[in-house]
Amino acid sequence: MTFGFPAFFWATLALLPLAAVYFIKTRPRRQPVNAFFLWQQVFQQKASNSLFQRLRNLLSLLLVALAFLAAVFALTRPRVGDGSAPDLLIVVDRSASMNGIDDGKSRIARAKELAGSWITALGGSQRAAVATVSNRIDYRANLTNHAKLLRDALDGIEASDLALDPHALDELALLSSTNDTAKTRILFLTDNHSASMTIPAGVEVVTVGGKSGNAGITAADLHWDAPSRATLYASLVSDFPEAREVELELVSAENGKLAHLFSMNLPARGEASDSIPLQGIEPGAWLLRLRGSDALATDDIAPLGLNAPQPIPVQVAAKNPFFFQQCIAAFSRADSLFEPIDDFARLSLAEGPPPETETTIVFSPSGESPFWKDVGAELTPGAPEVTSKDHALIARIDPALLSFDGAKKLTAPAGSVVVLAHADGTPLLYTCSANGRRAVVLNFDPSREDFFLSPWFPVLIHDAAVLLTGRENSFPSTAATGSTIEIPGTEAVTAATLRQGEKVSTLPLQTPVSIDRVGNYGFSRNSTNWQLGGAVFSSGESGPAVAGTAPPEVKLASGWPLAAWFLLAALIALFAEELLYHRRKVG
Repeated sequence: MTFGFPAFFWATLALLPLAAVYFIKTRPRRQPVNAFFLWQQVFQQKASNSLFQRLRNLLSLLLVALAFLAAVFALTRPRVGDGSAPDLLIVVDRSASMNGIDDGKSRIARAKELAGSWITALGGSQRAAVATVSNRIDYRANLTNHAKLLRDALDGIEASDLALDPHALDELALLSSTNDTAKTRILFLTDNHSASMTIPAGVEVVTVGGKSGNAGITAADLHWDAPSRATLYASLVSDFPEAREVELELVSAENGKLAHLFSMNLPARGEASDSIPLQGIEPGAWLLRLRGSDALATDDIAPLGLNAPQPIPVQVAAKNPFFFQQCIAAFSRADSLFEPIDDFARLSLAEGPPPETETTIVFSPSGESPFWKDVGAELTPGAPEVTSKDHALIARIDPALLSFDGAKKLTAPAGSVVVLAHADGTPLLYTCSANGRRAVVLNFDPSREDFFLSPWFPVLIHDAAVLLTGRENSFPSTAATGSTIEIPGTEAVTAATLRQGEKVSTLPLQTPVSIDRVGNYGFSRNSTNWQLGGAVFSSGESGPAVAGTAPPEVKLASGWPLAAWFLLAALIALFAEELLYHRRKVG
């Protein structure tokens, strides 16, 4: 046994004056009495009890001395062993599966309870730190032997809706490689329900819970096929040891109205998926829910967004409007990309000087415009030179097949991104911005060499339009927690909300958006509104525990330290002495 603060043993010297107090005898005062024989019987009774009285006084002194010694031992912080107990880094898994319930108690509660017992048992100069992990490691308390700070850090831990990142523990590899295991132990409390991950050397795994059966949604999608017709896709995984049939329902997130009910057959500890056609469905926020109860409720729900078509208002300002109008009509029918209008529009398709719109696709630049200057003579047609190899405007075309007939000598404004250029350096295809407006400039005449009839004409129009309006990527109906999503458009985000059941909370007005909670997300720009679902979507969190050899049992002291037991013994001894003292006074 070793002692953290052996200097407190000097306090035992205080027993000497304490014992002296007990052994000091007081001489009674002599008092004259009228009749001595009346007191003889009293003196005889006291003489017969004097031995017991002395023993009781001695026992009282012994109990007080024991209580004092026990208190001194508690102050010295005794501990079993040589006193070289290593510090502890306690890492608690707070991924979505730790919300799971086993035998009436959540896995995160079990992990916190076990970690709390380790903190209670800290002895002497031994210290501990507390961290959590889901998609990354967060440190909640640095190395300290202050038990209250460590318990407060544990109390603040709650399971998240995020899946455990397989690489989240990688930074511990550096820590364990430079760490002397005799000085620090790294303990990872987890239910082992996560994506397969490599545990760094030196990290000890402590498994909590994770034995109850579960089924969860691992993927979902809801997309339009035609007006009022959509397809719902769902994929599930089962941790149950037997095959079973499960029911799923699609309901409105706003009013709970049931849109569709269907069933799926899940194999034992396996996966299943299905696509369901839907008729008469309306755009909005939806919930795909798995009926029934299991260990983890978080993965039984998949919020979805079905967005109404939000076409780009577009107008034509060209000397040959027919082909531009046909292109607009084709994309309007195919995917509702454009909405042709005659007055104000966000996007204009122009030849020559462009109108005052927010965004513009310009062919045959001429005249005065903030998007070019110094327009000169025509250039010799020929294959262009690629100056921005991976630019989105040429991702789906072959620039070598374009001659850029009718191109003119000009200068692009400062800050322009030149994608294709003439042999003499003149920009042929570039993007630019000026006075708060953006443009894609195509420096050639589309009426020459039948370019209007070329398949590259609609491709360039489409890709330039989505680039200018911020719609390069299709917007999903749902995303896994931990994802980062870009909101379509270039305008400022004016509203962002998260609906979780009846609760609607406001989110920061920013993009891209981090999806870190399960729920229905809503975003608004000045002219568009977007719905998006966030769900766990992790076969590791929802499915069977990671297979492999069970981690070795971690042996670690838990419960109350020796100092606490000595302090309890001191209190018991003082209570016993108090009873004896009370009896002595009464007797």
